[in-house]
Amino acid sequence: MSWYTAGEIVIWLLIAALLGVVLGWLLRGILRPPRRSEPVAEVRAAPAPGRTRVLEIDTGEGHTRTGSVPIVSRFAPPENAEEARGRVAEIASRTAGDGDIPHDDLVRIHGVGPKIAELLVSLGITSFRQVARFTSDDVAVVNEALEVFPGRIERDDWMSSARELHREVYGTEP
Repeated sequence: MSWYTAGEIVIWLLIAALLGVVLGWLLRGILRPPRRSEPVAEVRAAPAPGRTRVLEIDTGEGHTRTGSVPIVSRFAPPENAEEARGRVAEIASRTAGDGDIPHDDLVRIHGVGPKIAELLVSLGITSFRQVARFTSDDVAVVNEALEVFPGRIERDDWMSSARELHREVYGTEP
């Protein structure tokens, strides 16, 4: 075999490899399903004297939930995070109920990660029962105390998730 023939073979192999890469890249783009962006919930509220009610929540998935849910606290919202942290201590003791307060793995609640769980424990919220018993006023105060995650409690519906986890772990209603 001559050098000329060996060179031709190498050139044809390089052309075939390049063609394979280009075709693979094109087919991957054609056959891959389109990327979906995360739906952003849009809340439309009608102003009313004294209280505001959510008229509909558009989740962006084609399902619109309607209802009448109060979103404004009847109590004055905390002025700052420091005041909110003081009020969270009262919320933690009120929602704890009777007996010992368990130390549940709060990370199991949908939307609660290690950082949020650590913040909740530092505020005295340590159990599924406490989170499940949050009222809308409690949610506003805890949201203010968490500072870095505004609206996270409502968006991920911690109360329902905590209620289910409490039933699963303890077999009772919170």
